Amino acid sequence: MSSLKLSRSLGFWAAYSTSVGLVVSGTAMVALGNGYGVSGPAFSVVALLALLVILCIAMSYSELAAMLPGAGMVGEYTLPALGKLPALFAVLAGYIVLVGTDGGTNMIIGGQSLERLTGFPWYLFSLGILAVLVGINLKGVDLFGRVQTTLAIAMMLMLGLVGVWGLSGFETAPQLAEQPPFSVISWQDQFSHLSLAIWLFIGMEFVAPLAEEVKNPGKTIPLAMIFGCASIWLVDLLFGLSITRYLSLEELAASTIPHVDGAAAMLGQPGLILMGSISILAAVTTCDTYLIAVPRMLYGLSREGMLPKIFSWLHPTARTPWFSIFFVVALILIVLVYAMANHADIALITMMISVACTTWLMSYLIAQVNVVILRFKYPNANRPFRTPLYPLPQLIGIAACLYMIGTLVADAQVLGIAVVCSALILAFGVIYLKKTGQDLFKPVPLDDVLRRIIHRSESIDESSNGSEAVLLAQLKRQ
Repeated sequence: MSSLKLSRSLGFWAAYSTSVGLVVSGTAMVALGNGYGVSGPAFSVVALLALLVILCIAMSYSELAAMLPGAGMVGEYTLPALGKLPALFAVLAGYIVLVGTDGGTNMIIGGQSLERLTGFPWYLFSLGILAVLVGINLKGVDLFGRVQTTLAIAMMLMLGLVGVWGLSGFETAPQLAEQPPFSVISWQDQFSHLSLAIWLFIGMEFVAPLAEEVKNPGKTIPLAMIFGCASIWLVDLLFGLSITRYLSLEELAASTIPHVDGAAAMLGQPGLILMGSISILAAVTTCDTYLIAVPRMLYGLSREGMLPKIFSWLHPTARTPWFSIFFVVALILIVLVYAMANHADIALITMMISVACTTWLMSYLIAQVNVVILRFKYPNANRPFRTPLYPLPQLIGIAACLYMIGTLVADAQVLGIAVVCSALILAFGVIYLKKTGQDLFKPVPLDDVLRRIIHRSESIDESSNGSEAVLLAQLKRQ
């Protein structure tokens, strides 16, 4: 099985759909509605600031993904900069904690949206869709690309159209809500909600683990992330401002499904059906993105020896990391089963998302530090994409991540859970790496990491039989 390679067959639209497929999630739409409810229309400014921050972060991921186009993503980016323990922590803290919280939560939101529309039990939908998505992802990235592109673009178009309709003046509701002032809280409090606004974009980098399956990763991945973030901001702006015209800010702030309530107030029963459908699509695309991206990260770490070899086993015909896919499914099922047994309320879900955001931002922080270190250690390395105005975007991104982590851990419960999760991940990393005789903090030479990526990947330029030799020759010029 070790001779098998991931199939390089995805183009721009599949990459773009992966980038936005996680961002437009059920929890992101809840954050959008509640953000406007708490802040008023001025949340648009906070969201714009979050867009600028996430674009700085996207620049870092773009440079790293183009320089080291491997499925291990931030794990492989960290190896030559900080060593194996930070690399393992960056992936497990940033993404395993996320899948264990947000993945199941989005399936619950999608299932409950369907239950509200049809009365069909939410958990049957969630489990059924999960089974279908497993089949799609085991089949291979070609099928994933077609399904994900169709669902993500349909979802974006519907959300944007609802926003345009609400702002257009074609009234369908009996009456508009009383129009609120632009900012209902102080601007200091507004900026403290940056961590809420960043959730509207967080996850745009999920296209990076597909670097071994994207046809031209050096150009396609940066373009997909940047275009994805910009289009997400525009769609969220249209929809967020529109629902403040039909629901009071108090109703938006208190609702567990403000996007559905806002569409229902705007369009009546058709709005309920439309936004319920968007919520269902969001659940499907979010889960689909988890199942395509996170297993590739685990695959990359396993190929580097930082996880057991079973995580790098590929299906003999589809060439998909089947064990890693089932591992991610198990994490999602934990939340689904817990919710079915305990009827978890929105307070618990919100708190777990805050924990996931905290550890995720730690991963973002490490990625940006990687760019700075690698620029210093390997100034002449081949970089198909270079961050404009370096190092300004990295400095802005690092400062913003530290600020947002500080606002999140101000909640003692979030701090406690984040510390426990981080401690468990670090303990696992230390034990596993020591047991397998690996150094914790010794950086791996850049050419060694790239050579292994090239060896296990299909040629980036299939028209050139010597493309691997060309890339290795570029390394020797450092």
